[in-house]
Amino acid sequence: MTNRVQTSKEANATTGHMTIAILTAEEVAPLVKAIPFKRPAAQRLVEYLATNPHASTVNVNKSCAIGNISQEANAANRKLYSLGYMIGCMRPPVPLKNRFYQDTAQHLWSLYRLPDEALNDSEY
Repeated sequence: MTNRVQTSKEANATTGHMTIAILTAEEVAPLVKAIPFKRPAAQRLVEYLATNPHASTVNVNKSCAIGNISQEANAANRKLYSLGYMIGCMRPPVPLKNRFYQDTAQHLWSLYRLPDEALNDSEY
């Protein structure tokens, strides 16, 4: 069985009503610039996810040379939130398999564009 991930860039309940952000080099430049130069791994993570949505944990590890992705994503998100973006992950619909065909705990990482307002803004 293959993994089936919704590749739509439209907001939906699965993505928490956020949209997947696939950005050009010009669009990603201000996001990378907002992250401190002392966090080059976080900068690499933003650059990679801007063009590679739904990247599996192992692909992010290899492509960005990051051991603890969530630590770098957390550091990046502190700066990205104010710009209307965030890095997040989700479990795939079907667990990814390792080379021995065993289920893994890998997640799928993406850069998301935050909604303009919260879903419950009209209630409060």
